[in-house]
Amino acid sequence: MILNNKVVIVSGIGPGLGVKLALQAAEAGARGIVLASRTPDKLDDAEKKILELGLDCEVLKVPNDICDRAQCDNLVKETVKKFGRVDALVNSAFYHGNFEPVEKADLEDWRRVVDTNLIGTMNMTQAVIPVMKEQKSGAIVMINTQATRKPVVLEFGGESGYAASKGALTVASKYLAKELGGYGIRVNTALMGWMWGEPVKGYVQFTAANENISEEEAIGQVTQNIPLGRTPTDDECAKAALFLVSDYASAITGATLDVNGGEFMPA
Repeated sequence: MILNNKVVIVSGIGPGLGVKLALQAAEAGARGIVLASRTPDKLDDAEKKILELGLDCEVLKVPNDICDRAQCDNLVKETVKKFGRVDALVNSAFYHGNFEPVEKADLEDWRRVVDTNLIGTMNMTQAVIPVMKEQKSGAIVMINTQATRKPVVLEFGGESGYAASKGALTVASKYLAKELGGYGIRVNTALMGWMWGEPVKGYVQFTAANENISEEEAIGQVTQNIPLGRTPTDDECAKAALFLVSDYASAITGATLDVNGGEFMPA
């Protein structure tokens, strides 16, 4: 099991990728999973799902808003108090913001997007770095988006603000990888494409209704550009991200891993 005996913090626990990251980490052998979310009900639901697996994995729930640095510091403090260390941080918390063209974008909404996806993620990351430095080991993965490589522009607008914030996060991650490598800390980025989960299901339903087509046709519009011929699942994408914090990736830092079924292939 690739996360055997590791303590893993997962931010942004929710109905999509966040909870799948936590579940997959438990199944991959983690001895401790720290669940972080602004919504206590989501934490309770994720804990229940992990416990139902019947694995030897302890769960710590910590309500947390990554935009509040004090809450991030407290989360790490509670983690160390319970488990004694932090082996991995999976930065999954995000705010998507509006779908809109850049020329008409609500820049106040952009500000909230950047404050969450860049500054908030840095709050969580900076909070965990001192512990990892003391351990002389640790791994951090940023959950990112294919939209930073392949702009998504739909009839009603694109993901411009979201992608811009995540693009900045990619650059910050590379600087962190350079700065922290000497302490045995690795920092990598997983760029997610279409993932078959609740958000994409909602998009499919919206597109079908808006364009007066079937949901199967709406799915076809997406999958026609994916060499695998299907949208990767949340579970598959979670496993790819967790690979980056596992010892299997011990020689990898500063990397960006495309997790998209081949829709975008960098040169």
